[in-house]
Amino acid sequence: MTAALTATERWRRTVNFEPVDRPVRFETIGYWKETFARWHREGLPKSIAVEASAVLYFQMDLMAPVCVGDHENPGFWPPLELGVVEETERYRIIRTPAGGTWKEFKDGSSSRPEFLTFAVKNLDDFQKLKARLSPEDEGRYKIWEPFIQMSPGLKVPLYVLCCGLFGFARHLLGFERLMESYFDQPELIHAFGEQWVKLCAGALERVAKRAPIHGVWFWEDMAYRNGSLISPKTFREFMTPYYQKVTKRARELGAFLLMVDTDGWVGQLIPLFLEAGVNFLLPFEVQADNDILAYRRQYGKQLGILGGIDKRALFGSKEEIDAELESKVPAMLASGGYVPSLDHVVPPEVSLENFRYFLKRVREMGEKVANV
Repeated sequence: MTAALTATERWRRTVNFEPVDRPVRFETIGYWKETFARWHREGLPKSIAVEASAVLYFQMDLMAPVCVGDHENPGFWPPLELGVVEETERYRIIRTPAGGTWKEFKDGSSSRPEFLTFAVKNLDDFQKLKARLSPEDEGRYKIWEPFIQMSPGLKVPLYVLCCGLFGFARHLLGFERLMESYFDQPELIHAFGEQWVKLCAGALERVAKRAPIHGVWFWEDMAYRNGSLISPKTFREFMTPYYQKVTKRARELGAFLLMVDTDGWVGQLIPLFLEAGVNFLLPFEVQADNDILAYRRQYGKQLGILGGIDKRALFGSKEEIDAELESKVPAMLASGGYVPSLDHVVPPEVSLENFRYFLKRVREMGEKVANV
């Protein structure tokens, strides 16, 4: 057994399907706030209440992020002014980070808000917002400087989080108008793609001047229970050429992890994202019929996989947890290119005891197949 790898080298070897000292420890992409509330009642220190502190507490592998866009923001900088537009006893209507409005209920529910309006209706609207979707303002990067500096010092991977292109367009137009615009405003969708490339590739270039970059994480969420929200033809026309430009530039700058986060059944999307230059996907929701063992057989070393462990197994007994893990984790780890993780964020049905047991067992399995 050789010396322990750095977090960066462990990720690099995983992406390249090479032997590792142990699997990457990234066993969940997040937690519901109600989950933390439950765990506090079960003994979790109150100071552990967000993902960043939980990563350290549960001894997961660190990564250093630079956020350009995400699940709420297409990438506006400076950020748009937020605020309450209307308020009643039951709900608030809030101006969103994407420039629209949504209604959220005051009971603290984690259900999705009701989207009411969006920032863009046509090309003229978009032209007025393009200045906020530029990579040039240095303020965009200064707030992430501590993480950028952390990466080489602690030898943890530095990645840029971008709102993916479908998510970018959906933020600006809303889902229904986006579906229509592929047909009646194709010039607007292509204008989105061109600006998205400028934003993402330009941000990568500026971050790379500060420290070596290792990955790009694209947030998409562009599938549902039965498949992709758009057809392969639409994907290849409106997404593939723009993705290829960004993934090509990322590789030129040294990035080895090009990862897409999308929910739903991804069987239709995997070959499309591979064509677009992506090499890792997550989180492979089991309830959407994603079978990571089948995907591994089909795609081999073309596709890195993070996730695919049914979170619902953690609702029950330790025997149920063991059965879920044993059915997938040893075979996936033996095949390489796999990061053991739940198939989405941890819901409040999971007890702290069961989550700790899950971590213990999945890490024990990882130690057995470590083969550096």
